[in-house]
Amino acid sequence: MKPPENPEAKPPGIPTKDLPSYELEEEDEPRALAKWIHGWRLLLVVLLLGLTVGLSFAAKPLYQELKARRAMSLAGQAGQAIERGEMAKANTLLRQAALMAHADERVASLLVYHAARAGDLASVAALGQKLKAGEASTDEILVFGERSAQARRPLEAKRALEALPTTLPPKLALRRAALAAGNLQATGQLGDAILALRQALADFPEEDTLRLRLLLAQLLLTENSESAQGEAEPLLEGIASAEGKEALMALRLLAVSRAKASPRDPEMVESTVALLRHHPDSSAADELFLARLITAYDPSHQKEATEALISRLEEREASAADRIAPARWLIELEEYEGVLALCSAADAAEEPGALMARLDALSGLNRWDECDDLIDSNLADSLPSTVAHLFRARLATMRGREGAAEGEKRQLRQAMQFAAMSEILFVAGYAESVGWKAEAFTAWRMLSSENPQAPEALRGQLRNFPASMSAEASAALSKALLALQPDDPSVRLSAAYLHLLAGQSIEKFGPMAEELLVADPSSIEARRVAALARLRRGQAAEGLAIWPADNEEESRWLILHAALLKASGQSDEAQEVMRSIDQSDLNKVDLDLFHGS
Repeated sequence: MKPPENPEAKPPGIPTKDLPSYELEEEDEPRALAKWIHGWRLLLVVLLLGLTVGLSFAAKPLYQELKARRAMSLAGQAGQAIERGEMAKANTLLRQAALMAHADERVASLLVYHAARAGDLASVAALGQKLKAGEASTDEILVFGERSAQARRPLEAKRALEALPTTLPPKLALRRAALAAGNLQATGQLGDAILALRQALADFPEEDTLRLRLLLAQLLLTENSESAQGEAEPLLEGIASAEGKEALMALRLLAVSRAKASPRDPEMVESTVALLRHHPDSSAADELFLARLITAYDPSHQKEATEALISRLEEREASAADRIAPARWLIELEEYEGVLALCSAADAAEEPGALMARLDALSGLNRWDECDDLIDSNLADSLPSTVAHLFRARLATMRGREGAAEGEKRQLRQAMQFAAMSEILFVAGYAESVGWKAEAFTAWRMLSSENPQAPEALRGQLRNFPASMSAEASAALSKALLALQPDDPSVRLSAAYLHLLAGQSIEKFGPMAEELLVADPSSIEARRVAALARLRRGQAAEGLAIWPADNEEESRWLILHAALLKASGQSDEAQEVMRSIDQSDLNKVDLDLFHGS
């Protein structure tokens, strides 16, 4: 049978597949490509090209969105930690979220809200700005008021109370009543606060008033009289029989109240302690609370209290993370063997905080070789090189080996160039806690380069800027922070001080310093900065008139005091103050302040 004709069939001869051609005539190439790209193939190519272009444009927004979602998740976890009372964990989570995606409006809003709940005054000020602009939610207004009252800013708390709606859901109405009483207490009107709470208790069902009754009992105990204590304890006993965190707080207050009267009734103290320990929500933190309480009211029982703390934590099978805070307290008491019992070598491999505590205890016992071994054994797994250099630098410092410490610090700075953000954040916090300003400043500056809009990174640099830095450079940092948080009093005070120190914008920051003093006349820092403003404006005597009476050992304040004395004609007194200053502690700006006065 004759095969069907194929117009594209090759002529007979040598099979072309056996002799492939490596050359293509120019006129044949586009023709061959055109034959291939048509129909469904053309559609596929167009789709692929479109997808590639689309992804190239969407990659960055998608990455930013993923970062924002991760940051919001961290902020949510921080909120949960605040509910549990785990403030250290909450602060760490909030810092991580801020450094990850602070520029995202959704993240920024969550951060401000939760940070304000945690007591961050800059965030409280930001909520105040939202309130001023009429953009704050009812819950945000309440948080602003509650934290303002706690910080003894009664005018701000009053502003929040006035801004709240007349009609509120019961839970929010209870918070408003507590805020009103708390604000009265903050202004020294303890009797009025107690009266306001008693009146408020009549307006709500008893089962909803646990928080108000708890607050009333707290205020009664503040009166520090037997009659007030006699009224408070039945209230606390009633709350303690309920469930939840209010019951736990009531037991803690009962323990404090009865510990004060322990010589009269030690058995009552023991029964209260037992109730607290057996409460279903009681935690390892309560064991630390009780140990601190016993030691505070009877220091002779310190050894007994610390041994009981270790034993109780073992009985609770407390996690390595839960044993870190008790270990830090034992380090304060120099109970180093107890620290080693709480934080084993295995714990150190799991938790950086446990590792740090164990290293502190071993160094306190002068067991240096064990410190080195502990670092070496954890370096490959749980201990990043940055943290290893950080600890080795500290150990070298504690051994008096300054050359070795400086070498480790140099390696630390190099390792941070390639470290994860979380590691740099750890280095920043730890270096700051042990007073290594240069290393802390470097870490915060690196974090700032990751996110220039993160206020925490700028604050960290300002807290730790080295003596070698110019006043102009530190003023520039404060200006950047002020642009982000223009209504935060602490930021405004810092900006005023650094600009006045540098002799910059005196006409702007001089009045700002005076305004801050009027707003908080009891603030020692505000009085010093206002005194500097008056010195810069040629009013040294007026600056001395508001200078705090207490002696300040920090060199920067001593030299400012000396400059005020010199400029007001009291040269002998100025020289006497100067002789008390460690000159190595001063930088050129400080000396210029004195010599220019």
